[in-house]
Amino acid sequence: MAQHKYIWMILVLLLFSGGWGSPLFAQNTSQADTSSVQAQDTLLLQRVDSLINKRLSQLDSLTKRLEQEAGISQDSAQVSGDAEQALAQLEEVISWPKVIMIILFFIATYYVTSFISTILGNFSERISKYRLRIKRMVPIVRVVLWTLAIYVAIAGIIQPPYATIITVMASVGIAVGLASQDVLKNLFGGVMLILDRPFQVGDKIQFADHYGEVQQIGLRSSRIVTPGDSVVTIPNGELIRTAVSNANTGALDCLVVTNIYLPAECPVEEVKEVAYKAVIASRFVFMKKPISIMAENEMHERRFVLKLKVKAYVLDIRYEFPFQTDVTELILTELKKRGIIRDETLHQEMIGD
Repeated sequence: MAQHKYIWMILVLLLFSGGWGSPLFAQNTSQADTSSVQAQDTLLLQRVDSLINKRLSQLDSLTKRLEQEAGISQDSAQVSGDAEQALAQLEEVISWPKVIMIILFFIATYYVTSFISTILGNFSERISKYRLRIKRMVPIVRVVLWTLAIYVAIAGIIQPPYATIITVMASVGIAVGLASQDVLKNLFGGVMLILDRPFQVGDKIQFADHYGEVQQIGLRSSRIVTPGDSVVTIPNGELIRTAVSNANTGALDCLVVTNIYLPAECPVEEVKEVAYKAVIASRFVFMKKPISIMAENEMHERRFVLKLKVKAYVLDIRYEFPFQTDVTELILTELKKRGIIRDETLHQEMIGD
């Protein structure tokens, strides 16, 4: 009975514990469910916010890209529109009567330039003292006249708007620069020759295998006259790149070197005295500058000879070869008279350096 009594007491306690504990348990369960639902809602909201922000950033970048492309297309359209407008203005500015007038004006400029150059050349030949100075004015006069002619043709005959000039010059400059690089090199070379003046009209220069007097310095090429009276035309680009030897450097007088080969047994002092007298007796010598006579013993054509080197200045660069001939004849004639040399033993050669 006692055991049954304890059993009943335990059952009653369990019943009461279940009756009082079940609401507490239910309340705890409902709170846990509510917190989990809130956590899930918060996580979902965060995901939605991140997704919306991501889409908004993509939309902003796409909008900026479209704006940039629209700006580029507008710029391209504007540039093409400006070019078309410039061409239209150019077509309005240039007409066939103006083209014919420009051609006739350039032909007249050519003849005027040639006429003035011829007058200056002839005038310089009549006044030998100022011959080189007058001739050096010819290239400058030609450049000035052609520059004025181009300016008058553009500003006076065509009369284009300023914007059209800039556009056309840019386009033509690119095309011409790509198509005619060698011509432009020669043109710039001609301008540099006129400004820098390594040599001038009337100078005696040595370029490669060509030696002679500078006859003309043009915008594209220069001309020299050789001792054989041949005219050699040299592009200005070559003259700028290659070393050029100038004999007189703008001066009217010029140093002339005459080499005379004599037998090795000739008396040196007497030969030098004869050479000096021959130099001062020449009508081409310039006495205001020094005279130098040197003797050397060297091998010439397989035998020892006495090389007489006579250095003297001439009054005019054009007297170079007449002076060499004059001095050689005077020296050999006097040496023959004195019996120092004989016709059968004479071996001489004149070389102008």
